[in-house]
Amino acid sequence: MKITINGKTYDMSEASTLQDALEAANVKPQGIATALNNHVVTADMRPKTVLTDGDRVVVITAFYGG
Repeated sequence: MKITINGKTYDMSEASTLQDALEAANVKPQGIATALNNHVVTADMRPKTVLTDGDRVVVITAFYGG
């Protein structure tokens, strides 16, 4: 199945989770927020959230500045 993470398409196996997709995209889990199809997914739900073909994931990285 194909999913999109921040505009880039990835091929994932069936029953992949959001956590699997983040690992495939080399996204470190610390300091990020995730949304799946415009719905926020908390860090504790990423390993439990099963993806389907065509899903869109947005990853936002927290940063410090002034």
